[in-house]
Amino acid sequence: MFGLGAECMSVAQHPIVANWFRGNELSFAFGMNLSVARLGSVFNGLTQPGLAIHHSVGYAAYIGFGVCIMSLVSAFILVIIDRWAEKKDGQSTKVKVDEKF
Repeated sequence: MFGLGAECMSVAQHPIVANWFRGNELSFAFGMNLSVARLGSVFNGLTQPGLAIHHSVGYAAYIGFGVCIMSLVSAFILVIIDRWAEKKDGQSTKVKVDEKF
């Protein structure tokens, strides 16, 4: 159940990461991206049951909702930074014909 959301997020993050990094840096960035995502899953698995037991399931859900909102705000900030960098560098992130599959 939870794997589908994580995989969809990973698919959305890969093009963004690929625009910012090249070569060995790209491999390292993908690895860091996956590691942080997995650590987030571990942290969720360790904290949510305790919150639900000690407070309530609703409280645990509100905490999860807050984390999702923070993630959404971070995504908007990333889009702003990405557009600013494109204007500053004068480079577009269009895929070249020889780079297509």
